[in-house]
Amino acid sequence: MGLVRFLLAAAVVFHHSNVPWNLPIVDGHQAVRLFYIISGFYMALILEKKYPATREGLWLFYTNRAARIFPTYWMVLLGAVLFYGLGWLWLGRTPERLGWYAPLHENGHGTFLAGLGFSQLTLFGLDWFSLFDYQGSQLGWAGTVSGGRTAGFLCLVPQAWTLAVELCFYLCAPWLARRRTGALTIVCVVGFAVRIGLIIWKPATTAAWNYYWFPLQLPFFLLGILSYRWGGLTLNFWGKTAVNRIAKGCGLALILGYQLMPAGLDQVISCIGLALVLPGLLHGESSWLRSVGELSYPIYLVHILMKWILLSLNGVERTGQQEVQGWLLLTVSLVVAFAMEKLVEGRIEKWRQSRIYREQTA
Repeated sequence: MGLVRFLLAAAVVFHHSNVPWNLPIVDGHQAVRLFYIISGFYMALILEKKYPATREGLWLFYTNRAARIFPTYWMVLLGAVLFYGLGWLWLGRTPERLGWYAPLHENGHGTFLAGLGFSQLTLFGLDWFSLFDYQGSQLGWAGTVSGGRTAGFLCLVPQAWTLAVELCFYLCAPWLARRRTGALTIVCVVGFAVRIGLIIWKPATTAAWNYYWFPLQLPFFLLGILSYRWGGLTLNFWGKTAVNRIAKGCGLALILGYQLMPAGLDQVISCIGLALVLPGLLHGESSWLRSVGELSYPIYLVHILMKWILLSLNGVERTGQQEVQGWLLLTVSLVVAFAMEKLVEGRIEKWRQSRIYREQTA
């Protein structure tokens, strides 16, 4: 599981730079969806094993999830603020990204920008703001602004919209984890049917809804919960050494060989395939692989800031070169993520686990 999570984070890094050595690795968009499936699986696991179905257990779950998400995010957000603040002083003018705000504000979209700013602090709602496109002073629903780009590019941590989706799922997870398998299956199937229907109906104007909006991402989380229950039914099967190795090999193949899958079926194959083998990825995992997996979150959060820093060091204002080598961006992001894990995240994780231990032994 840890290696799979790391590779998915690497895929997102490569998506925002370039893929080294022409690896047929999964693209960044699909990597996000596979992350949702893993999240659903993991939330079902910890809600059953670590958090009792009581008011105290629910409070512990929510606060521990918040402690996992927000400190690292706020560190990266602060880093982005400092980066652009220093850039402003160094250049003696407004950096390009911050300059996008002015025409929108002058055209009467100040309330939107204020809401976006608040959402960046709290994370909630960023998936909604990503449903808008902008171009100069124009703002409208995604797909309706000619030459527009998603409003997520106005954010200092653009990829943070996925955290908003995750937080919405966390709010629902304790309730969903107690629903019957049949009910979850029906909702999951209906959710995917709606997604497919929107793609067939109006692919251009509904693409943002299918990618950003939490309700339409919920089927992936539900697939993860169903995967966990599938693992409970086949527990003895995954414990066999040979089967466990095959499961791990299949998991890696689904990610590293994604581009070799038949076009049009690649998303379906990877989602269903990962859901089927996830229980096997959990068995017999070494501690160092789990540690590697824990780096996936800070890598995901910090890599775009590292990209900006690398571009500025390369003189992007002078050269206009806006591409960073994928292997370099991953290496730098990994080093920074490791430092964050050692200095901050590791300590928070120990505190989170101590709270669970006290609750279980009370």
